[in-house]
Amino acid sequence: MRRVVLFHIDSLHHEASRHLGLENVQRLAERGTQVKESLVISPWHPTVSGYLPLSTTSFPNPTTFAGSLFLRPSHEQRYLQHGFGGFTAHIANSEAYRSLNPGFDFTRLSGDDSDEDNVRLGLRLLREHDDLTFMRLLLQDTNTASQEVANAPAGEPWARDIYAKGSPYPAVVRRADALLGTFLDGLERIGMTHDTLLVLLSDGQSRFGWHPVQAEDSWRTPLIFAGPGVAKGRSIPYAENIDIAPTVAALAQVPSPSDDGGSGRALDEIRPDDRPGDAGPRAPGAPRRVERINRQIAEYLRLEGWLRAHARDYPYLDVRLMRASNSSLSDAQFWGLDRIDEWPQAESIDQMIEDNDSVLDTLRQALHDSGAPALP
Repeated sequence: MRRVVLFHIDSLHHEASRHLGLENVQRLAERGTQVKESLVISPWHPTVSGYLPLSTTSFPNPTTFAGSLFLRPSHEQRYLQHGFGGFTAHIANSEAYRSLNPGFDFTRLSGDDSDEDNVRLGLRLLREHDDLTFMRLLLQDTNTASQEVANAPAGEPWARDIYAKGSPYPAVVRRADALLGTFLDGLERIGMTHDTLLVLLSDGQSRFGWHPVQAEDSWRTPLIFAGPGVAKGRSIPYAENIDIAPTVAALAQVPSPSDDGGSGRALDEIRPDDRPGDAGPRAPGAPRRVERINRQIAEYLRLEGWLRAHARDYPYLDVRLMRASNSSLSDAQFWGLDRIDEWPQAESIDQMIEDNDSVLDTLRQALHDSGAPALP
């Protein structure tokens, strides 16, 4: 393998290929291994509080490139691109991804560029730089259409449904799929298909539009690996976004960006072996830690909101919420969306899960004991 290209179609719904007949996504899947259920960490996107020094983009992006849920300030963070020598490039038509720039030799993040511009530039850089070893190439136009659906007035027949008749989303996604085809054809023309690892990924998209964190389809994304060291025509059952960096690093034989308690795992089950058919090796004990944290976060948001809504009439709820947020009064606090900058203090994802379960149990009991209405 001589190079890695992460081809990122922003806001690509996990069922878009089935709903919209995306020929080139399927073409790539036939060349490699696709993940049936690929989950990202809750795609929350704040630009305030303690998260801003970590990243200017949503949670899945920096955690994917760090290969870990535990982030440091972006100028200190080690990302996947830091492990590659030679020439590296980052292309996206949005400046929101600028915090991912450290470690790249070439960056162009211009909101004036189209998806077509990005693909042309990516192919040009491949032709001009024989030593190009790593590229992140992102198509952003799908996100614009997705947000249009999410924010449409209630009277629009396609409001809050990306697949409804008249929605702007399908046409933009089909155009992105065609551009993936243009890129695949370009790799073939310049003789780089055989020695390029290509990874197709996204970062969260709901059928409602954009990526509300309590909508479970926001957590699910398409994920395909194709190229040297990857089985052809295979599917594997499950992976998480923090598994992408260690998997790419293992295939490219470069250092993984992280080996801390928040790290993912290398997906060894995508490698070729002697087993026939589609199933491939399974890894039955693969942990679903990101899924568990996402479910905990969704439950906490509902439960905390319900308790606060009733705390005026049932002050005991405020007391218990306050106690659960006080480290001198309770053994565990909830590792929520507003504390991602503190997540490394948990020291491991398993500890995060354990602490979160403890807090949720405490708050459920408080609601029961208060006499307030039960959570619907």
